[in-house]
Amino acid sequence: MKRTILGASTLVTLLVLGACGSSSADTASSGASDATEIKVGTGNEALPYAYLDENGEYDGYDVAVVKAIDEKLTDYTFTFEGADFPTTLSNLESNKVQMAAYEYEVNDERKEKFVYGDVGYVVWDTYIVSDPDAGTVYDSFEDLAGKKVYVTTATNQAAMAEAYLAENPDAFELVYGEYNNEQIVQAVTSGAVDATLAPEYQVDNWNNSFSENLEIGSEPVHNSNAYLLFNKETDQDFIDAVNTALEELKADGTIKELSEKYLDGDYVPE
Repeated sequence: MKRTILGASTLVTLLVLGACGSSSADTASSGASDATEIKVGTGNEALPYAYLDENGEYDGYDVAVVKAIDEKLTDYTFTFEGADFPTTLSNLESNKVQMAAYEYEVNDERKEKFVYGDVGYVVWDTYIVSDPDAGTVYDSFEDLAGKKVYVTTATNQAAMAEAYLAENPDAFELVYGEYNNEQIVQAVTSGAVDATLAPEYQVDNWNNSFSENLEIGSEPVHNSNAYLLFNKETDQDFIDAVNTALEELKADGTIKELSEKYLDGDYVPE
């Protein structure tokens, strides 16, 4: 399997200064003075899921979901720790943070290292994404023969593409990186890569944000939901409390409202 790393310098944006593992902290809510602090790993430039707004405060769909849970759990207070995607996983594994909210899907490697929450809070069906003006719309991995496909390091999208290549060696070439949204779009539209992998609402966000016309294939190449992740040493009572709170927030419509606000549609799993 070929692996290529595209230099971020070829896709320079001002946002890149905030990437590559930088981190900062913010408190979800003040909570009671004797509340137990829980550090939550998340992103700091992953629009629309987790990012720092113009005031340097954490915002986004995943952040809002965590803040809503925090409001229900008065015995705990949450503090955010921002980083890029793989660094957040490393922070969770080392117990630098006890919980992580960063659109984490289920895969076998993560199941060995972490504890998944029981409640999915967003549908994450993955499609092949491409620029029809620069080439072809791809419906399946088979359609990608001989192409270059960008995946963010340590993501489930990388894992699913790697699994296909394990059974179909050299079918296509994976390009790994830590690109932010603008860099991913530039890579696809410039022809540096032929395609990438993402859910439909992420593609809608890219098109709206950067005035592009990226398209997805006719069917997802993988069906999944995203879940909260916990360090294996995290107290089970806390994990149970989070699961209960999130289930209640789904039942009362709060999560649907957050999905419509940040993702422009109801992408909440049943």
